[in-house]
Parts: sequence; C-alpha cells; structure tokens
Amino acid sequence: MGDKKLQTTFRTMRYGACTFSLILDKRHPKVKKDTFPVAMRYTIDRKSWYHYIEGEYTERDFSRICTLNARSVRSDAYEKKLEFDRLFDKYSGIISKLGNNLSLDRIKMVILGVGTHKEATFMSVWEDMIHKLKTENDGARCTTAESYEYALRSFRKIMWKHPITGFKIGKEEIEQWSDGMKNGVKDAQGETAGKISDTTRGIYLRCCRAVWNECVRQGYLVNKEYPFSNIRQKDLVAIPNGKTRKDRYLTVEQMTRLYQVFINNEKSDSWKSGYAEKAHRSLGLFLVQYLCNGFNLVDASELRYNSYYFNSERRAFKFNRIKTTNRSESGSEVIIPIIPALQRILDDIAAKPKLNALVFPYILDGATTKAEKRVRTSAENSNIQDRVIKICQDVLHWEVRPSGTWCRHSFATNLRNAGVDINYISESMGHSSSDHSITELYIDHYPLEKQMEYNSLLLNLEGKKTKHELLVEQLSSMSTEELAALLAQSK
Repeated sequence: MGDKKLQTTFRTMRYGACTFSLILDKRHPKVKKDTFPVAMRYTIDRKSWYHYIEGEYTERDFSRICTLNARSVRSDAYEKKLEFDRLFDKYSGIISKLGNNLSLDRIKMVILGVGTHKEATFMSVWEDMIHKLKTENDGARCTTAESYEYALRSFRKIMWKHPITGFKIGKEEIEQWSDGMKNGVKDAQGETAGKISDTTRGIYLRCCRAVWNECVRQGYLVNKEYPFSNIRQKDLVAIPNGKTRKDRYLTVEQMTRLYQVFINNEKSDSWKSGYAEKAHRSLGLFLVQYLCNGFNLVDASELRYNSYYFNSERRAFKFNRIKTTNRSESGSEVIIPIIPALQRILDDIAAKPKLNALVFPYILDGATTKAEKRVRTSAENSNIQDRVIKICQDVLHWEVRPSGTWCRHSFATNLRNAGVDINYISESMGHSSSDHSITELYIDHYPLEKQMEYNSLLLNLEGKKTKHELLVEQLSSMSTEELAALLAQSK
C-alpha cells in the first residue's frame, strides 16, 4: 500500500450546515513520533472544531482500518473498525438531535458541557422554566413554578462548594444533592443546612428530572447517561415516593354528619361572637369542594354561572381545571352535577345566579392580578382548614384534622368504595386523557342523570345502612345452628 493511497478519513456526513467526519488528525505532528490522534471534526462555514475520541494510530494502521470489509472479519483491526463505526454513529446521532440551529459552540456545549460563548447552561434552563411557568397563560401554574424555584434554591444551597457550570452535571452531582437533602450539609458558617423530608425531596428531584428532560429536548445532555431510575440494579438516582394519602379522607358517614352540622347550623357555646357565622360559611365551602368533584379552592374561586349552567337548567356547572389547563387540548374540562344537597349549600353561601358572574365572589374579594388571587385563595384555604378542624373538635368531638385536599381524596375514595365506574371518577376529577378522537368530543360519556346518581352516593341522607351494618344485621338474625353452618363452610 503506497503512502499516496493512505486514507485519513474514516467516514463523513453532513447535517444542515454542519459537515462532520471521523478522521486521523495530522495537523500537529510530534518529533520522533509517527502516530496521530483520532478525532471527530465538525465544520460549519469553513471553521472547524476537533473532538478527540479514540487513541492514536499511524497513518498506515488507520488507513488499513478504513479499507477493511466484511471479509476481514477475522482481522485484528476489524474490531477497531466496528468501534469507529459505533463512535461515528453515536456522534452523528447527537448532531441530528440538535436540529437545524447548529453552531460549533452549541455542538461543543452538548458534547463537553462547556462552550466558548455565553450560551445556555443547565442552571439557566432551570431558571427559564421557572420564568415560563410564572408568566405564560397569566401565570396559571405559579404554584408549580414555586416548587421549581424552591428546588433550585435547595440545589444551590447544598451544592455551594460544587457549582454547576455549563452542562457539566450527571448522576454524581444529582446524587450528592439528593444526599444533602436527606442528611443535610455544612454551610459556609459550619451549620447543618438543607435537610428536608423525603416527600419534599421527591418533589424537588422530580423538578430536576423535568429540567433534565427539557435540556435533552433542546438538544443538550444528549451525550449524557440518564441519571434517574428507581430500579436498584441500574444504580441511578432514585426518587422517593411521598407518603401515602390513602388515610387522608372522610367517609360518607363523616361527610354526611358535617353536612348535617351545616344544615342545622350547629355550633359550640364556647365560640366567640361572630365566629359561628364564619365557621358556617367555611364548612359550606369545604363541603362544596367535596361535592363539586373534589375541585380545589382555586377552581372554586373562578367558578362562574356560565351559559352551560343555564342551558342545563341550572342542574350542572362546567369549567376547566386551572391547574391542568395547558396540559391537554380539552383543558381538563369538568362537569359538576348539582345534586340537591349541593344546591342546598349554594342557596346558603353562593351568589345569586347571573350569567358569567362568579359563584363565590367573596373568595377573591375583588382581586384581579394573579398574585392577588393567590394571596386571597391561600388565606381562604387556611381559614377553611382552621374552622373545619374547630368544628370537628368542638361540635363533633372528632380527632381528625381535615384540610381542603381531603375533599378530593374523599370524593375519589368514597365513590370507588361505592362501586362507581373508575372512569367516571377519573373523568369527573379532570384526570381523563386528552387523547380523544374527534368523535368522542361529541359524545356525552356520562349523561347528567347518571352523574346525579353517582354523586348522590357522596352523602347518605336517606339513612341507608352501610355494608358493615347490613352484614352485622344479617348475622345477628341468624340462629346458632345457621352461624355454625356458615362458619363450617368458611373453613
């Protein structure tokens, strides 16, 4: 093989404005050394960047690898050829994921994690996501933005000795942050800081995972191993699950008793003047959240007497869940059947029906900006929780301390325990998938009468006996011989 025929380019490809090749870089020969490094060369507008990837070779050995074919499978150099192919495919895949907006600095940023100009970084993508959540669609996801913001603060507090530059982040750094959230770290003053609950740690890690996914979507981190997995064998960052909320609900009987307290206007003699009226309205809003398919107070504050309400002859509300407005084409549309018990509460604490008027205007109390609305709903939420707990303690002598979120859990749990179709429960809570066909958009899955029937199961106003009470009653009516026979059958 003559020197003139020696090949120094293994493979070449073009994507958009970038031409990239796996080559033998002969630009800087070293004295008394006839080997050269292997590099990926990226060229845009006649400017090139070289990324060294796989050892050094003589021109002759490199050329030999380039010219091998399938018949050379037994050759020692054939394994190197396969390795070159794998490397070229890997880096060409990175380029294709970056899209058409290519620059040498962006390519360098993705591959090495550091660019030569001030461009995007992992931390700036995180900050951009917070800004986007706060500002888009009138800040409908401000609460979610706060979680991302608190997570970023935690990351910076714990990683203060190891700040992240560019996209130089991976499993090790995220694991270090996770350990810091779990056990705490020493801050600049030598004090232990950063330790939080596993539930909050899980929320923050999920925020970080979303930022990682956004970086990949933008074309960054595509050359990095995905750091998250709860599969132990993979030895990656595990995201802890929050504590179960299955016990945070009130039964149908408990909710019915609270409804009776509201209807009968029951109160404690120990309450100060004026407190009973406030507690009465707060209990009404608590029950409204439960009977209105478990919606939250943010949705209650924006609920209106829209045209659907009047078209249904005042028998149902229709609204889009604010929390999930932008996550599906349908905007998580929810229909609430106004069962008689709900209407009874509305007659007492809701505004008079008027087209497009707010149902509960006093929640927002005239607030118009997103920030003002959040302050108002947060304060009302706190008042409702405090007053409902006070009613449970002083009027009913219960030890439970329910909050607004219990209404949502109670709605789902009580309907499920009543044997209601799980698809109805999901759909009525705004959890249904947005992946519907055009035909399905015109189909009423659950007619209003069926919705009325299902939601009427949320309270036991007719004195119906529970399954447990019916079983006890049935067993108590049986003779000793019948009970013995039943026991024998169970064995």
